[in-house]
Amino acid sequence: MMSAFLRTTNVAEGNAEVLKAYLELIRDLAYDTEDCLEEFMVSIKHPSMLQQCFNLGARHRIAIKIRAIKQRIQELNQMRKMYNLIQLTDTISDDMKGDFQVTRNFAALYIQEAQLVGFQRPKVELLEMTSSKTDGRKVVSIVGMGGLGKTTLPKKVYDSKELHERFVNFAWITVSQSFSIMEILKDLIKQLLGENSLEDLLKKHQGVTLLGKHCTDLLREQLEGKRYFVVLDDLWTIEAWNSIQFAFPEHSSELGCVVVTTRITEVAQVCNEDKILDEILKKCGGLPLAIVTIGGLLANKGINEWKSLRDQLPSQLARGDPSVEALKQVVTLSYNHLPSHLKPCFLYLNLFPEDFEISRRHLVNRWIAEGFISIGTAQATLEDFADNYFYELISRSMIQPSKLDVQGNVKTCRVHDIVHDIAVTISRQENHVLLVDEQTRTAALTKESIRHVSCFGTRKWNGMDLSRVRSFTLFSEPARGPIAPLCLPQLKMLRVLDLKNARFKARQQDIEIIGLLLHLKYLHFHSESSVYTLPGSMGNLHGLQTLDIRKSNFASLPTEITKLQDLRSLRCSRIRRAYFDISAPKEFLRDVFSLINLCGGAPKEFKGFSSCWSDSSGIRVPRGMGSLRELQILEKVDIERTSRKAIKELGELTQLRKLVVRGRGDSNKKCKAFCEAAEKLSSLRSLNVGTKEPLEEAGVLDMLVSFTSPLPCLERLKLKGFLQQVPAWVGECVSLVKIDLKCCKLKELGALAQLPNLIQLRLLEDAYDAEKLVFCRDAFPKLRILSLHYYNCALREVTFEQSTSPNMETIDIKYCDLASGINGIENLPKLKEVYIQGGILAKQDMLKEEAGRHRNHPVLQIQG
Repeated sequence: MMSAFLRTTNVAEGNAEVLKAYLELIRDLAYDTEDCLEEFMVSIKHPSMLQQCFNLGARHRIAIKIRAIKQRIQELNQMRKMYNLIQLTDTISDDMKGDFQVTRNFAALYIQEAQLVGFQRPKVELLEMTSSKTDGRKVVSIVGMGGLGKTTLPKKVYDSKELHERFVNFAWITVSQSFSIMEILKDLIKQLLGENSLEDLLKKHQGVTLLGKHCTDLLREQLEGKRYFVVLDDLWTIEAWNSIQFAFPEHSSELGCVVVTTRITEVAQVCNEDKILDEILKKCGGLPLAIVTIGGLLANKGINEWKSLRDQLPSQLARGDPSVEALKQVVTLSYNHLPSHLKPCFLYLNLFPEDFEISRRHLVNRWIAEGFISIGTAQATLEDFADNYFYELISRSMIQPSKLDVQGNVKTCRVHDIVHDIAVTISRQENHVLLVDEQTRTAALTKESIRHVSCFGTRKWNGMDLSRVRSFTLFSEPARGPIAPLCLPQLKMLRVLDLKNARFKARQQDIEIIGLLLHLKYLHFHSESSVYTLPGSMGNLHGLQTLDIRKSNFASLPTEITKLQDLRSLRCSRIRRAYFDISAPKEFLRDVFSLINLCGGAPKEFKGFSSCWSDSSGIRVPRGMGSLRELQILEKVDIERTSRKAIKELGELTQLRKLVVRGRGDSNKKCKAFCEAAEKLSSLRSLNVGTKEPLEEAGVLDMLVSFTSPLPCLERLKLKGFLQQVPAWVGECVSLVKIDLKCCKLKELGALAQLPNLIQLRLLEDAYDAEKLVFCRDAFPKLRILSLHYYNCALREVTFEQSTSPNMETIDIKYCDLASGINGIENLPKLKEVYIQGGILAKQDMLKEEAGRHRNHPVLQIQG
């Protein structure tokens, strides 16, 4: 609601203090209104008439609140008129505008050269512009009003013999006002790379949303090192150029030329921005943070706005003064220019400590729970939109990528200290975030308008007014003495309870009254919690979207979990005891009730563990799971203890993207039921299946061979347990990018070698059970990372034949006794690094010689 209001307001320059106080009142009103509406929505979710009758008192209280809110709205409106503070505008946001229907005039494309008069000289000049001696992308702009020949001139050059002698790939795209970025990118692929390339791309993403990023990545990859000529005719907006330009690699070993025709001078100027950029760089004084931050801001602005931003940059930077205040002005400038939907997402980062490594998935799930991302479609989920917000903040250099996965997606990020300080300062000014540590004053803890609380190594939340708090995050040291309960009845408006980084064990008493937090959407316990059962009252949390309680002591999910229709991520697992063995319970009891464990509270943990004598890390799931149609992540399901009917229901989770299961299954019927269910999961991107021990007997993994069709969207596959052969359907999963195999005892890699998009292959602990591992000719065309961690296995030699694995960059080998060595690394043209640790490696001198002769001079590290 607050962001919607800000999108339609135009703030006057004067009356800054009055305006600040007024906006604070509006902000509190918006929060209170949302809280009231959410209370009402929760109250009407009770299914039975009897429950609704008992709830009449709550509805009456809500009605009183609504009347009070209406009164506050009237008072604020009178105040606005009195002080002439804010004027509502009639502007419509870009996402509400309809496509303009225009008639395209293609006549200029069909004029014969003999019909043209006065175009010979401009043609020669344009040809000269396209014949640069430098490599990389070159952009030429042609600007003018309609009818001046902006289309005719490049068409004449486009058809010329001279141009076709210089370039190999060609494309002509008419953009116009009613452009569709996806259609333009698809058209570029067809014209530059061929229709087969587009068909292959569509097949690769069959069943999932094809994003502009996928098309852009393909074009950038395929155009690298190629001479191409592209005309973008009738470009109307800078946004259109910004969406298209990244398809053409800026720095390439060959020349690529893009000709842009436009009626808008500002659009043409973005291609000639060198002068203004130099001035901005000088003003940044060579300071990396200033350059990166301003660069992220400039990427989304026009040339006139660049000039304005240049004038707003603090003069201290140009004088070489790297003061913190000057840098803060730069970051504040970038924050002020963020779109309204990104501002709350950015400010939310101040809830994490400085220099903290933040998980992308963790962050975007919290954004969704807070209601920052409220738009989902059949083609794109809330998570897809949230990821777009995340990457937009990265592109604006407000956050920094930290760790990437094999596909180049950001796994974790960090916030620069100065940027973090700005987020903290603005949040404190808006008076809705409280960061609590040992130095926090008592007065700050009594503010009623606080909506988000983050505690760092303190227990000062005791006694705070938490009745309006929406998120509670705890970063704490190990407990010293008793801890106050974390799930308090007064947290009635709480949406997010995040104890992932609380460095103490969450207790059973902390979760017993969880069912009272009716507005909860995100719950995360971690770090080996002492929770040994989930209360049935969790069924009251109808809005819960994320439940993450891994490394706990409970063995089963309650039946009430099936009532949570909004659940999107369910991640639960048990602590697996190293000394637990069903056949030797005495040894287990001796370990649990040792003096050390008794002092650590083993009796409470034993309550949960004794509820199920199983050494699986999986959890039994109840019947009715098929009703959770929004579920995208489910882990870990214990197949052995879950009923066959409940296993079959997993096939109804059509939105599921990640599934983790454990256990052999106590019957072939269960194993077959799981495989039949898994085959129906058409949206599945990650599948992780493991047996409890690498026993050589039939089980879930053997049943995987019976799949009749591949999983079309599968990108990651982890298999642990005796398998002996790779299932044939795996070779048909063309989207697979990462495979982990463990204890499989494979005799050959079979179909894995021809997977067209496989980037990383990890063979762990006896995954491969032959003396020689040969990478044959034309095998593993996209493989970049190979990991071999074997311990006690039969492998003695690794050989790379000619023309194999042309993209291999990293080889990581641990604890392998390679009596015949590693041969043929000179056949890996892109090899960058080879790491060998432990085990025995023969022919080390020969390997070092091969590495020395390699044209890339790869890093070779051998540790005994």
